[in-house]
Amino acid sequence: MKKIFKVFIVLIITVMLFVLYAVEFERHNVKVEKITFKSSKISDDIKMVHISDLHILHYTDYENKVLKKVNALNPDVIVITGDFFPGSDMLEMGRRADIRKNIEYILKFVTGLKSKYGIWVSRGNDDFSDDIEISDLLPEALSSKGVHVFTSTGGFMPLGADTVFVAGLDYTGYNIRDVADLVIKELEGNKIFESHWSRKNAYSHFADLKDESKWHDYIYTGRFRQTRNKKSGVGITFYSQMHKGYDKFYRLRQTGEGNTFQFSPHGTRVKGDSLDTGFSPRFNRWVNFKIQCRTFDVFTETRAKVWYESSIEPKQWMAVARDSSNSRLKAGSIGLWTAGMGDRQYDDLCVTTLAGDTLLYEDFEVYPLESDPPGWLDFGYPEEVIPFYFKDLPDRYLSLLLAHTPSYVYEADKYNVDLMLSGHTHGGQIRMPFVGPVYNNTTMDKRYMKGLHKFEHTTLYVTRGIGTVLVPARIFCPPEITLIHLKAE
Repeated sequence: MKKIFKVFIVLIITVMLFVLYAVEFERHNVKVEKITFKSSKISDDIKMVHISDLHILHYTDYENKVLKKVNALNPDVIVITGDFFPGSDMLEMGRRADIRKNIEYILKFVTGLKSKYGIWVSRGNDDFSDDIEISDLLPEALSSKGVHVFTSTGGFMPLGADTVFVAGLDYTGYNIRDVADLVIKELEGNKIFESHWSRKNAYSHFADLKDESKWHDYIYTGRFRQTRNKKSGVGITFYSQMHKGYDKFYRLRQTGEGNTFQFSPHGTRVKGDSLDTGFSPRFNRWVNFKIQCRTFDVFTETRAKVWYESSIEPKQWMAVARDSSNSRLKAGSIGLWTAGMGDRQYDDLCVTTLAGDTLLYEDFEVYPLESDPPGWLDFGYPEEVIPFYFKDLPDRYLSLLLAHTPSYVYEADKYNVDLMLSGHTHGGQIRMPFVGPVYNNTTMDKRYMKGLHKFEHTTLYVTRGIGTVLVPARIFCPPEITLIHLKAE
C-alpha cells in the first residue's frame, strides 16, 4: 500500500512539474526560427521578421522580451499576421473602455518594434467583433501610428532598390452559415446577383473603383427583390469605405416584415425630418431604388426613392438625410447589404456622376452562374481578395500574401503568389510525441500547422505564433519569431 501511495505521489508531482513547465517556461521560451527565400524578382538581400498571434491582454515582461528579441535581429521590415487581441469575445459594444485600454497595450508593443521599412500587418479572427464597426478601432489606431494595415487590401512595399507587392487578408473566422456569399444566379431567363440567408450582416461591395477621385456626387440606381419578408433584411450602401476595409457607409435598408426603408448609416450619423421612405415592400416583387449623394463644404446629403418596378417613379425624393458630423463621408463606393432569412436578388446596378459620367453598370449577364463577378468582394470571404489583387499582377513583382490562416494557400497557389505568411495555428500549441498537435483549427492536414511548405507556385510559412489561447500553456511547441532572409537568386 505504501508503495502504491509513493507511486501516486511521484505521479502527481511529475504532472505538476510538467504543467508548471508548460505554463511558466515553454509558454515564454520564445525561439527565433530562420529561413531563406530566394527569388530572381529582387536584387537586394532583405531581413524580414514575421510574428503572429500576439494575443496581448496586458503589456508584461513577456511582451517586452519579445519586442527586444525582434529588435535585436535588426530587421529591414516587420510583418504581423493578425490576432492582436486576446480573443474576439472582448470586442463587444459594451466594452469600449476595455477595448481602448487593450489597444493601448497593443500600440505600446507594435510601436516599440523597429525596422528600416516599417511594419505591415493584417488581421485575424480574434481581431473581429460581431459588430464590425468595433473592429475598425484597431486598424485606425495602428494606421495613426504609421503602421501599414491591410484590411483585405493590397499595395506596394518599397524595400530599398526593390518593390514587393503585398496583400493582407481580413480573416473573420465566419463561415457560410454566418454570412452570405453573393453569387450569380439565373432567374426568369436573366442573370442576377443573389444572397442566401445569413445569420449575421452580409455585405458585398464594389472594390474596383479605378479612379477613386470620381466616386462622389453620384446617382446610384438598381432593382432588388426578396423571396420572403419575415426576418429578412435587404439594403444598399453608398459612399461606402468597405473597399478600404472599414465599416463606414451610408445605407438605405429594410429589416423585416412590415418595416419600411430607412437611412441607417454605420460609422457616422445622419439627421433629417424624413429619414424614412414610408415604403414597405412585399416579397417576390421587384423594387426599384434611386439614391443621390452630394458632398458640400460642411455637410453630406443623401436622398432616396424606392418604388415597385411596375409603378411610375415618384417625382419627389421620399427620404433626405444630412450628415454634418466630423465623421461624415465625402466619397466612396457602393454595395449591397442583406441579413436574415430568404434570398435577396439584385440587378441592373448603375452609378452615374451628377455630371453624367457612368462609373459602373452591372446587369451581370456576362458572368458564369455561381461565380463572383469581378470587382465585387463579399465581407467574410477573403479568398475573393486573392484573384482581385494577384490575377493580373505583372510577374516582375515579388508577391507576398499576409493571411492569418494558412487555409487559403491553395487559392494563393492558383494565382501564383510567391510567398505566403500565416499564423493562426499556434503550431498546435499542445503537441504530443508521435501524435503531433492535439487540435487542428484549419481546413488543412495537420502537417501544415507549422513550418515551411512548398506548393507548385507558392511557398508557405506558418509560424507557431507568440501568444496562447484557451489554455495559457505550450507543450513541445515554443512561441516563435521568424527571421526570413529574402535573397536575390
